[in-house]
Amino acid sequence: MRYVFIIFAACLTLYSIQTAPTGVKVEPGPPVIPCFDIYEIVVESDSPPEGNPFTDVRLSAIFTPNIGSPVEVEGFCDDQNGRCFRVRFCPSLAETEYKFSLTTNMETDKIHTGSFRTTGPAGMQPVIANPEHPKHFQFALSRQPFYHMGLTAYHLLDPSNDDKQIESLFDYCVRYGFNKVRFLLTGYPRDNDTRSKSEYKFEGDLWKLPNYGAPPGEVNPLPAWLGKPHKYDFTRFNIAHWQKADQAVQAMRERGIVATCIMTLEKQGLPRELGVLTENEKRLYRYSVARLAAFSNVWWDLGNEHNEYRKPDWAAKMGNLVKKWDPYDRLRSAHAHQDWLYGDQSWAGFIITQQYGNCSEVNQWALKYWHIAKPYVNEEYGYEGVLDVPKHGLNADWVRKCHWSIAMAGGYATYGDWTAESPFYTAHIGQGKAPAQLHCLRKTFESIPYSQMEPHNELVGKGAFCLAAEGDIYLIYLADVRETVLNVESAGQNYKITWIDPRTGKRSNSVDTAKDKITLRRPSSSDWAAIIKVKQ
Repeated sequence: MRYVFIIFAACLTLYSIQTAPTGVKVEPGPPVIPCFDIYEIVVESDSPPEGNPFTDVRLSAIFTPNIGSPVEVEGFCDDQNGRCFRVRFCPSLAETEYKFSLTTNMETDKIHTGSFRTTGPAGMQPVIANPEHPKHFQFALSRQPFYHMGLTAYHLLDPSNDDKQIESLFDYCVRYGFNKVRFLLTGYPRDNDTRSKSEYKFEGDLWKLPNYGAPPGEVNPLPAWLGKPHKYDFTRFNIAHWQKADQAVQAMRERGIVATCIMTLEKQGLPRELGVLTENEKRLYRYSVARLAAFSNVWWDLGNEHNEYRKPDWAAKMGNLVKKWDPYDRLRSAHAHQDWLYGDQSWAGFIITQQYGNCSEVNQWALKYWHIAKPYVNEEYGYEGVLDVPKHGLNADWVRKCHWSIAMAGGYATYGDWTAESPFYTAHIGQGKAPAQLHCLRKTFESIPYSQMEPHNELVGKGAFCLAAEGDIYLIYLADVRETVLNVESAGQNYKITWIDPRTGKRSNSVDTAKDKITLRRPSSSDWAAIIKVKQ
């Protein structure tokens, strides 16, 4: 597997910087890079510095464009023995010259300077909240809409997952339209898995099985630090693990996939071992930002279901710290179980909830937060399995219908596959049928001016949902009713009706109508959608 984002010392050209007499060598990145790529400065020491390189060594650089404000970026240790450090910077201005100055406490009164320039972007741009339509996402520079379609793969960085396995999952995402992967940076699973492979059976209550039903050997501790689970040295990071994270995030960027980095997960002792806003906990978040924030596709999730082990004020405090440390203001949120606890607090860039129910319930859950000017994401509305009830393990029909119902409230959602051997937790490819159907959903919503449409369920009957740019275009979803009436306001308008099969994405021939009240009767007994467009 090849990754091209890291500029190693062996292939760099040194310019505008001289080797320090103290044995510290500073090597800049290339003279020209595309906007939103990573510019990396490598700092090497002839001998390991005294003390702990993760706590005692400091380095930072200030990057100043020829037009615009300077940006200060912290560096990080990238060698277990403390002989290599890096500063990563993501320039956000195209066709611009940048100058930088770098300092480190490994030297005394020494400033290293250099410059480079940017071209137009050649890779994935950052995804931000749309300032004009703040319930939706867009790309930062092009301002084109970003339709969020997430996938859960908690243990993506599991040591049992090699490069080929990780890349196969990302290729699967591209194939089925998933453009965001949420995964853990740290953690370890439940400790009571003593089964052998011959003893493993995927049956019973999955929540009572060790490691959420994953096969033995498939869910291992994520060794973010040196040491062993429950005995980690929280002052020393495990470089090999973080380099694996680098590679995974870059591989996602190359495929146009957002990488949502989840710091910790509930149902583990790790969050309690780190402590609440301790130096150890802060060090984890600060190192994550220094190392990964320069990737243009990164988002932050402060902690999955963090409210099970933290009080609500913790997320606000940690969120503001991450906001301060992150020079690029990448999108941040915190996955609390069920409720969104933080209103419109400024540290959070989007809303995360976890709630599963029937179509009406998940639709209303998203509408509950419509007044908050942030995109809404239901990260867990029920992973796909075989159950015909609203909880984790929904069958494909439930998954499709719930995802559509969330989208019809102006929200976004994240899929998880629990069809066999817990792929949502192992980061393997599952056997779910819903991904192909969700790909059709994404194509449908990308074909309409989604960010300009608002929920208007009052225009249709119970069991149906409506999105509209009133007087222009309407999207109706008949989730649980055979027919409904759309009460349009523009008397005498001519409309074109196009039916969409949510299972295949296939569209019917358009039907013309001139009625003020339009009766919509779905073509079969299952759910259907219809686009009603005013004829010009």
